[in-house]
Amino acid sequence: MSGQHWRMTVYDLTAGEPSVLPARSHAFVYAARGTAELGAATRADAAAAARIAEGEGAFAMVGDRVETTGTAWLFEIAPASLRLRREPGLSPVLSRIAVIDDGPHILRADRVEAAAGAVTPAHRHRGPGIRRLESGLLEAEVGDAVDRIAAGAAWFETGHETVVGTNISGGANRFVRVMLLPAELAGGLSSFVAASPAEAAKPRAVALTLFGEQPVG
Repeated sequence: MSGQHWRMTVYDLTAGEPSVLPARSHAFVYAARGTAELGAATRADAAAAARIAEGEGAFAMVGDRVETTGTAWLFEIAPASLRLRREPGLSPVLSRIAVIDDGPHILRADRVEAAAGAVTPAHRHRGPGIRRLESGLLEAEVGDAVDRIAAGAAWFETGHETVVGTNISGGANRFVRVMLLPAELAGGLSSFVAASPAEAAKPRAVALTLFGEQPVG
């Protein structure tokens, strides 16, 4: 099959068990509970490490040492030929193989927040990605499947299915999203593709926080 094949995985990283990002990988670290810290594995000066506050995130580079005071979510992409990592304190939550067209791409990380009762227009995105619900409750229609997503659970979208998300929390909800997108969308350009002109006319009813983007090669 043509195209690029990547393994997209979200792990839980727990306190007391640092992890080092392996070669040929890209990662985004989200401090879900407590703080997280990024620094070169060989760096002697601990003060030079980047600290991530709870509810914030940052990209890690190959060789970076990642650790947390609580629980960090490690969103990692690696060539599909590489196996899941099995290390103390590093627990896979969801892993899928993503297929994208050849050509330059970016890894984008953001957070999506919706008010109680919000329903997204039917849509898809211009690339695959993993989402993980941080708070609330979500009904996710992805293609022909319907799932009830609770806080802490993750799901995958290929970018080809039609998707509708409904906040069934009774209050606000939010999730963290990491997607592989064409490089032409760099700079925060929207990856959203409405399923029809009628759906495009509907309000999206979400607030986005862009954490950042990283070239994938």
